[in-house]
Amino acid sequence: MTDGNPPEIGSLAFRLELVERRLHRVRILALLGFLLAAVVAGTALAVKPSAIQEGRLWIARDSAGRVRGIFGVTQDGVALTMYDSTGQMRLDLGIAPGNVPGLIMLSKRGEPVATLNLARDGSPTLRLTNPAVPTRVEISAAPGREPVTAQRPTPPDTVIARRPQR
Repeated sequence: MTDGNPPEIGSLAFRLELVERRLHRVRILALLGFLLAAVVAGTALAVKPSAIQEGRLWIARDSAGRVRGIFGVTQDGVALTMYDSTGQMRLDLGIAPGNVPGLIMLSKRGEPVATLNLARDGSPTLRLTNPAVPTRVEISAAPGREPVTAQRPTPPDTVIARRPQR
């Protein structure tokens, strides 16, 4: 595409098929993550009636006392945030001001690698980023935008929930 010639149809079809497969994986991971969080939250609340509850915020801790999940209403909206065993945020699902839902999956180093957001007009955007390469794939159904684009990375999306104060 850099020489001014349009891309070959076969190449675009292959790239679109690859993106669709990755989108399918992201959807499955998001669903499994949400179900796991719901089971963990339900088990923690059912088994331990003295589970930590701070205002409008539920905090799930592992046996070592590390925060592993947070669900609640924050200044930014409402969110479900999950952390790995090292304390790194790995999944954030929430509704930001303006009733805009979003899902962010983060790498082991906390870099957004997959985001799924709805704009205020209701049009969805999926971004897939590999921090090891200088481009990202963006799929959008917004009016007037190309459905699939590959571009240089932009600053990470705003995380809806915030890490709790320790």
